[in-house]
Amino acid sequence: MRNCSFILILFLSIGCSIPKQLNDTFYVENKEVNLFAFVGKKISVVAFNPNEEPVGEKVKDSLSVHSLIKKYNIMDRGFRCKYAIIKNVFNNPEIDTIDFVAYDHYGTPAFSKHETVLLYVSKSSNGNNYFHQKYQFDFVEKNRDGKFYGYKYDRIEKKDITIFKNKRISSLEDLFNKKKQEVFKSLFNNKPEN
Repeated sequence: MRNCSFILILFLSIGCSIPKQLNDTFYVENKEVNLFAFVGKKISVVAFNPNEEPVGEKVKDSLSVHSLIKKYNIMDRGFRCKYAIIKNVFNNPEIDTIDFVAYDHYGTPAFSKHETVLLYVSKSSNGNNYFHQKYQFDFVEKNRDGKFYGYKYDRIEKKDITIFKNKRISSLEDLFNKKKQEVFKSLFNNKPEN
């Protein structure tokens, strides 16, 4: 029995002491896809009311000669975010610090609770600013070799319930490719890879 315990402890210590080799040099570029993925460090996340800003367009009322202002009410909370770009993963916005807007229906965005995250943002249609791809991020940290890693979970759908299980250490490449295949599939359809 002592020998079995010793062997078990030996295997566990060897298994725990060998770090997973991580590819920290991963970077892909495809300017045809309006997406930027980067490891960012939080500088600030400030809430604002998106319904206080002027939003509307003039439209002609079909029943009268009057013009109407069509106004939209946003049901999410808005946040102005500023992050330092530590490492680009997909497309390079060619800046060191990025300002973007995030909207969250549930309150403060979950990514803002972590200092370092893999974020996914896009440029607005007019190209003047960036916005966060709603709810999309991966918490990342550095291993003792200074390489970034995060966690990947198996996603299981059961009767309107999503279950995440089997937590595994993943490289930036693994995390990005999982989002690309699952969440951003429509962005990448029919877009040639560079």
